[in-house]
Amino acid sequence: MALELVGGAVLGAVVGELFKVILDLGERAINFSPVLKNISFKLKAIIPLVNQIDEINEFLDYPKEETEKLRDLMDEGRRLLLQCGDVKLGNLDYLKKPFYTKKLRDLDTELRSFMDVLMLQMSRDQKRNLKLMNQLMEILCRIDSRGGSSKPVDFIVSPCLVPQLQEETVGLEKPVKELKVKILKNEVRMLVVTAPGGCGKTTLALRFCHDKEVKDIFQGKIIFVAVSRKPDLKLIMKNIIESLRGIQLPDWQSDEHAFCYLELWLKQTSQKPILIVLDDVWNGLESECLLDKLSQMPCCKILVTSRFSFPRFSESYYLEPLNHENAIKLFRRSASLDNGSSKLPDEETLEKVIGGCKRLPLALKVIGRSLSRRPTSVWRVTGRNLCRSGSIFDSEKELLECLQSSLDVLDDKMVTKESFMDLGSFPEDQRIPASTFIDIFTVLYGEDENEAMVTLHELSSRSLLNSATTRKYDDEFYEEQFFSQHDSLRDLAIYLMNIEPIEQRKRLFLEMNGNDFPKWWVEQEKHPSNARLISITTDERFSSSWPDMEAPKVEVLILNLQSRTYNLPGFIKRMNNLKALIITNFGCFLTEVTSEDNQPFNRLQNLERIRFERISVPRFRNNQNLRPLRNLQKISFVMCKFGKTFINISSQISELLPNLVEISIDLCNDLSAIPNGVCDIVKLQKLSITNCHGLTSLPQDLGKLINLKKLRIRCCIYLSELPESTTKLRELVHLDISHCLDLVKLPEKIGELHRLEKLDMRHCTSLRKLPSSIRNLKNLTLLCDGDIAEWLKMVAPRLGKQVKVQEEEANLDWLCL
Repeated sequence: MALELVGGAVLGAVVGELFKVILDLGERAINFSPVLKNISFKLKAIIPLVNQIDEINEFLDYPKEETEKLRDLMDEGRRLLLQCGDVKLGNLDYLKKPFYTKKLRDLDTELRSFMDVLMLQMSRDQKRNLKLMNQLMEILCRIDSRGGSSKPVDFIVSPCLVPQLQEETVGLEKPVKELKVKILKNEVRMLVVTAPGGCGKTTLALRFCHDKEVKDIFQGKIIFVAVSRKPDLKLIMKNIIESLRGIQLPDWQSDEHAFCYLELWLKQTSQKPILIVLDDVWNGLESECLLDKLSQMPCCKILVTSRFSFPRFSESYYLEPLNHENAIKLFRRSASLDNGSSKLPDEETLEKVIGGCKRLPLALKVIGRSLSRRPTSVWRVTGRNLCRSGSIFDSEKELLECLQSSLDVLDDKMVTKESFMDLGSFPEDQRIPASTFIDIFTVLYGEDENEAMVTLHELSSRSLLNSATTRKYDDEFYEEQFFSQHDSLRDLAIYLMNIEPIEQRKRLFLEMNGNDFPKWWVEQEKHPSNARLISITTDERFSSSWPDMEAPKVEVLILNLQSRTYNLPGFIKRMNNLKALIITNFGCFLTEVTSEDNQPFNRLQNLERIRFERISVPRFRNNQNLRPLRNLQKISFVMCKFGKTFINISSQISELLPNLVEISIDLCNDLSAIPNGVCDIVKLQKLSITNCHGLTSLPQDLGKLINLKKLRIRCCIYLSELPESTTKLRELVHLDISHCLDLVKLPEKIGELHRLEKLDMRHCTSLRKLPSSIRNLKNLTLLCDGDIAEWLKMVAPRLGKQVKVQEEEANLDWLCL
């Protein structure tokens, strides 16, 4: 019985006692605060569940073995926490911190398992949801079987974090107040904020989410989802559920399955309201289905931003343009007129420019920043051009023409202007990885990655792009730096591209629904393409049946896809000038990429960069027929599945990729080992393996990479040691082993890496000691956690002077969910 006494106490009391111990410890256990925060989070989630059991009239049949296991777990937890409270900085016991940290992490994992079992038991009692419960049990079994019984469920950073406001807003105080009055009413389940593009709907939604009163009401349970024109409902629901639960879930088989799971989970666990923001919702069947289902979810308030109203589901709140006073205020700030850095134009010109922007925040910001520090003559020409158009609300085209004037002033920075156009190759409302942009930029403009980042920041400073990075790492780690772009600005790039005849376009952006190809493509013998960049976006209904294409000058090919299987177009093999191939899956499932040609890359001998994201990496059927890619300099894998691909070509890697300079592997959890063949690529300078939780070892011959300058092994939580041959990497400048939780030691002769300037060992909680030879590294900067830094300053004062405490800045609001 669920309320069976456990050691004289019901379940709720047993769990409550452990939680009370954590509260009583307070600052005494500050050395273990990260893992204790996780344990507290789970206890807070468990207590309401067991309290619900206390209130049930028909008690669940809770197995006796489980109650005894719970009692033992709570007793062990109390003893462990009290021992942790006695560990203080400077004491001999402090050296045991890694031991206690591991014990706490094991406790954290067992609490997770208990919480899932408890939810399963409670849900089973809901006879009216028997069918849904069978689905839930199936899902939980898949989660357990995926990682094995010895590994905990992967906790993740919420994919639906509320973005931070990049700057102070203007003129939104009244709209925020009116929104609170409307949406916080008990009877209101959904509210649609509607206005034309560029009016500030998304900014208003963000300002609402960051309002103190709103945050207090929803207590961190705020989900922010970008929907866009072609929403993937399975992916949206997966992201919402993962954000609420804080763990990674398997892919859904159907939309209905995902909606059912969310409804059931909310009914079982939710006692406090949840705010779900659906940003940039477009008119269409998928969008209406999403609004219909979410409007029925218990304990949820839905805030929608859209250019359309949806009267069938909700009343609308129409966002008016800024009043004249606020429009002037925003424009003057954007054009830097108030700080004296820009020359003030005459009043008539100023009024013409502001009037031409029609009080739209996006236009005011973009035009204002484009004119900042520009000559008076440029102001006059811009004002005259803006005044020629009519009301900006007459059509989307007039908005685009208004925004176009912000690009006209970039004529002296053609690379920046061209790069803005290139950004149209990314799908709407998707984050733009800085590393992907770098691949495009270096190929098309012959500049290095530093110039690429300067260009991104230049576009951002002009409000033509927004930074969307969720955490702060070292400046050169571009895999976790992202940008986003307003859809109206993306539309501007596409609009300007479409002005030119097809055969004269420098770039082609093709977006298809199903197999609906543009007519000109089907009849392409009339229009051969001379584009240097081609981006093809397909949805999950695409059958991979390609018409032919003649594009002899293309240097960058971007394939954006969503389907489970994807057959590479046969015309790739004729793209003899292709230098960058970027294949990105934006769908819910991993995509299996195939090709009618067994060796699709054999003829692409000019390839310099390859990037795969969310792809099941293709296996090569006939390895002996592979031709070396002698010009390939960089290859990247993000959230990919390797299977036996690396194993099959391990001995050939150095022959196939003889001039490879950089390898980047991120979030590839099935990667358990790096093939030894990689160590024979002697020209390799950068090796980055991050967030690969299946990686347990590095090749023993790692030291053969004699030209390696940067080695980044970040967040590989089951990696226990670095090979001793690491000390032979005499050109190594940067070594990053942060977040490698099981790493217990560094090579004894690490002091022989005389060129090493930076060692990042933050959050290496199992690393018990440092080799004495590390004192030989005179130019080393050592990044570590605050408590380790204090300890090093006591036991090794000279080394302590080289220690730098650099905390990561990350939005972890999802921990409060």
